[in-house]
Formats: sequence, structure tokens, C-alpha cells
Amino acid sequence: MFQILDVWGEGRIVDSAGGKKIVTGFTHAYNLNKFDQQISNGPFTGNPIPHLFPVYEYDAPRFPLDDRSVMHITLMGAPITQEVAQEMCRVLGHSGKVYLYDPNERHRRLFESVAFDHGLHLEGRFSPEELEPPFNEITLLAAYVYRAPPPPLPRPAH
Repeated sequence: MFQILDVWGEGRIVDSAGGKKIVTGFTHAYNLNKFDQQISNGPFTGNPIPHLFPVYEYDAPRFPLDDRSVMHITLMGAPITQEVAQEMCRVLGHSGKVYLYDPNERHRRLFESVAFDHGLHLEGRFSPEELEPPFNEITLLAAYVYRAPPPPLPRPAH
């Protein structure tokens, strides 16, 4: 099982713009996207999205995943609604991480209002090369990284 859910992901895309190599997405990730979305840029434009977990709307999707089932969630420069933030927090595993690459400030604040209510905390803003593989392979400017709380400790039997 893959350990990364890329929200609005389209798979690994390596392209160049103005002579600069641009890398987004991951080879070994589940890509959550609209059921009829195709790869939108790069050399495989128009092809089906690999490892697709389909949803049927953008604004208030229900992720087809169990609670706390994913250890790493990424979102790269895409809009975040209240419902998307809720779903990201619902499926994030204990001690899991969310990576928001180059979020719009308004969307980042909306995500944080939901995430902090779910006990997530901001670890910081990092340039991708400061992150562990494969998160360091993305060529966007920066990622805000949030961590979920650890699982509760078992209560001793009396």
C-alpha cells in the first residue's frame, strides 16, 4: 500500500518551462482527483491519472478512504475548501503529516483553522530540499508541514 495521498494529484509530472525542470507529484502515491480528470500538463497530458482514487465533486468531496488510513497527504498549489480540509484531517493517520506546497494564503489559513481543531500542529515552512525523500523532489517554492497527534496511550486495566 502506498503511504502518500496526493489530493488533486495527477501522478508524477516532470516538465520544463523556460529551461527550468519542474517536478510535481509522485510515482508511488494514490492520486485523489475528480473521476473524469485527465493529466493536465507535462508529457502525458490527456492520459488517465495513475493510481486514481476518484471523487465526484471538487468543493465537498467525500474521500473514498477509511479514517486515519494515510500517513502522508500532499496538496500542491490547489484550492482548499472547508470540506477538503475536513476530509484530509479525517483520513490522516496518527502522527501522520500533511504537506501543503505553495498554498494560497487564504486556503492555508482555512486549512489551519480545521487542522488545529483536529489537533494538528504546524512543524514549519520548508524549502523542498529540506524535506525527506520523496517530498524533497518537488520543485515548488515551499511546503508547510503539519503533523497529526500520536495515538492515545492505552489506559491501564484496574
